Amino acid sequence: MDQESKGSVLLVEDDDQVRSFIRMLLTNNGYRVLEAQTGAEGLAIAKSESRNIDLLLSDMLLPELSGFDLAQQTLELKPDMKVLFMTGYVEGDIVQRCISELGASFLDKPFQPNTLLTRVQEAISSARN
Repeated sequence: MDQESKGSVLLVEDDDQVRSFIRMLLTNNGYRVLEAQTGAEGLAIAKSESRNIDLLLSDMLLPELSGFDLAQQTLELKPDMKVLFMTGYVEGDIVQRCISELGASFLDKPFQPNTLLTRVQEAISSARN
C-alpha cells in the first residue's frame, strides 16, 4: 500500500455521475481509486494492476459482467481484497450467496457520503486484521 494512501479501491459503477462523485469523495479522503464503468472493465483493471487492491466497491447490476461475477473472478486474482456492493435492489438469494461465497458486505443506495466513507474504511481495516 502507498504510504500516502489509506488504501486502494477498485470502483465499478455504470452511472457516470455516481462514479464521478464516489471517486471524488474517496480521492479527497485519501484513497487511491481505480475506476471502471462495466464489470468487464473492472476485471481488466484488476488483471493489469500489479499493486494491491484493498477493496472492490461495485454496483451489483452492471453491463457485461454482474457484480457477483466480477467479484468472484477478481478475488481469484486478489484473494486478500474485500468486497463492498452498492445496490438499490437485490433479491435475497444473491445477497446470501455474496455473503457466504464472497464475504461481501452491502451498502444500500442511496447512501450518505459519510456512510460510504465509514463502510469503505471498515472493509479495508478488516482486510488488514
